[in-house]
Amino acid sequence: MSNGRSLPRVLAVLLVSAAMMAQTSPPGVAQKPQLRAFRVSETIKIDGQLDEPAWTQAEAATDFRQEEPKEGQLATERTEIRILFDDRNLYIAVRAFDSDAKRIQARDLTRDSDLTNDDKVEILLDTYHDQRNGYRFAVNPFGTQQDALITDEGRVVNLAWDAPWISEGRRDSTGWTVEIAIPLSNLRFHEGADTWGLNFARIIRRKNEENLWTAWKREFGLERVSQAGELVGLGGIKRRRLLEFRPYATGGWQQGIPQVGVPGFNAGVFGTAGLEVARVGITPSLTAEFTLNPDFGQTDVDEQVVNLTRFDVFFPEKRDFFLENIGVFLFGRETINQLFFTRRIGLTEEGERVPLDYGVKLTGKLGPYNIGFLQVQQRQLGDPAGIGIPRQQFTVARVKRDILKRSYIGAMFVNREGGVTNAYNRGVGVDAEFNLTDYWQVKAFLMATQTPGLTSNFLSGRVQATYESDRYRLVALYESIGSNFNPEMGFAERIGVRQYFAQAAYKPRPKFLQKQVRQMEFEAELEYYEDYRTGKLQTRAPQLQWTTLFQNSSQSEVGFREVTDAPTQPFEIRPGIIIPPETYHFNRSFVSYNSDSTKRVIFGLAEEWGSFYSGTRSESEASLTLRPTDHLLLSAVDSYNLVHLPQGDFSTNLLAGRASYNFSRKLLTNVFVQVNSAAQLTAINARFRYIFRPHSDFYVIYNQSTGKGLVRPSHQLQFKIVYHYGR
Repeated sequence: MSNGRSLPRVLAVLLVSAAMMAQTSPPGVAQKPQLRAFRVSETIKIDGQLDEPAWTQAEAATDFRQEEPKEGQLATERTEIRILFDDRNLYIAVRAFDSDAKRIQARDLTRDSDLTNDDKVEILLDTYHDQRNGYRFAVNPFGTQQDALITDEGRVVNLAWDAPWISEGRRDSTGWTVEIAIPLSNLRFHEGADTWGLNFARIIRRKNEENLWTAWKREFGLERVSQAGELVGLGGIKRRRLLEFRPYATGGWQQGIPQVGVPGFNAGVFGTAGLEVARVGITPSLTAEFTLNPDFGQTDVDEQVVNLTRFDVFFPEKRDFFLENIGVFLFGRETINQLFFTRRIGLTEEGERVPLDYGVKLTGKLGPYNIGFLQVQQRQLGDPAGIGIPRQQFTVARVKRDILKRSYIGAMFVNREGGVTNAYNRGVGVDAEFNLTDYWQVKAFLMATQTPGLTSNFLSGRVQATYESDRYRLVALYESIGSNFNPEMGFAERIGVRQYFAQAAYKPRPKFLQKQVRQMEFEAELEYYEDYRTGKLQTRAPQLQWTTLFQNSSQSEVGFREVTDAPTQPFEIRPGIIIPPETYHFNRSFVSYNSDSTKRVIFGLAEEWGSFYSGTRSESEASLTLRPTDHLLLSAVDSYNLVHLPQGDFSTNLLAGRASYNFSRKLLTNVFVQVNSAAQLTAINARFRYIFRPHSDFYVIYNQSTGKGLVRPSHQLQFKIVYHYGR
């Protein structure tokens, strides 16, 4: 491709071709399993005992089959799941039989933990029955909860979504049980529809066994919503109008905290109040959310990194209001090139908080359309003509239309208004995803930005084709980013480049090693970047990698990477150490091992070594996780770099340690410590959380940063209470 003007034509041809292929794909004919839900009039007490007569009369989902380790074979332990409903709640009963009940693994009491080390059951509800999106609820034998929103069959798994549902678990001599009540007001669906999509998964951790009710083929799994079964008998179900408020009040003491946009440091007592979030159901499938003067003090702190590249580091979003229903707003290539990135709102480039006056969000489904709208006002701080920050308005509008069986086309518009030098920045884009078969997928997008003074080379586009099965993976990608593409509300790792990427993987399951090895993966890939204007090489990185997944869940990796990097500008890799612009060739080798994740003691080791620009670099990482009791978790990760360059030698060390003690599912404590030699600072984040009723919390949060890398040390002690009112 000689210039960016031909990119739209190439994308159009590929999209039309993909649509034609999708239309000719034969529909699936397999009969989906069904489970009937029954309306109940008696009271269901959520205590985990399953002693109400209605449970004995309800149909049970059984006949689970293995996804791992023996695909398609019956599960080694029996599982029964039943569903009831009334005017307020959807009720789910789990009976997980176990022939060796003393070895049931249940250790985690933390809400929204990934429950990696525990036995668990996961429930998927495709309430729109659109075979694309759904809700996922997971519980372990304690009844510890995890919930998530699934978008586009797992393209986005939003673990930040929280609903005030109730669950209780019990263990006995025959296994374990959990009873669940999910308020219908927190689910979106079409009233009058008799059928939802439904699936279940059960993980038996000591056996590293994964069982599913349907979609048990290894290529599918629980998040392949189109392969789910059906929940029928829901014709009389209605969604009570969602009305939910979470006001908060917070205060505390701080010293040495930088105030964004104002010289000096905050010190003394502080306090504020606001509306964490309010949710109002406009229709059974459309919800409006509001926030006023939000405070994100309880949000997990960013995990520090040592950046030895010339590119910005992508930090994930962690604030609840922005993460809620984030899947509909995803546009572009995640972590690489996005038209909209929520961390551009309310945070500076250094990660410091900027207060927000308000936020409004509208998300949901109208017929075949998924829609999203976001409007946020960022507060003015100090004098914008000097060192202050001006008031800014951020607007995002997104629409996606379901087409064919599992595909969509969509569009997005973003706008930032405010500032001193640039009064606005806008972006617009169209995208599409075609799932041609169960294994073939084609994605594409075309984006453009508008910035005062930039009138050309403002386009960015990508086309990607992927084939993925249990045995093979093939990926081919082309992406073009104009030299004046300027997504001020998004994220772009590189500007003014064209990228070519190809990957091929062979993933056998060797029978002669099946007692020890579950699967191997032999992968080869090539990443190639060239300058958008001149076509000259910027980066070329072919890589070979061999990964082995063992039956006990441990894993090893061995690989080799050959890098050619040609920076056009000097960049400072460490203070006082400059990499001059020229073409560099260097080779890197790496090896890693992570031990059995089902044990109380888990460790990991990784080493990477070889040449690095005009010198050498060795990188070592060690991790250790201890679970001495069901209530206590201790973990630590240490990363060390030793770099030798003609311009100077240096080393970096980053140590991150965490201690969590959970007295119960409602009383949780966590301490996170980071020691960064490169930044010359130590950071401590400690948090106490008491969940005094569902979705209502009391927090005590302490943050401290000290070290030579700071102008002055900072300390902050914060108290926060959030109260949930809803119906």
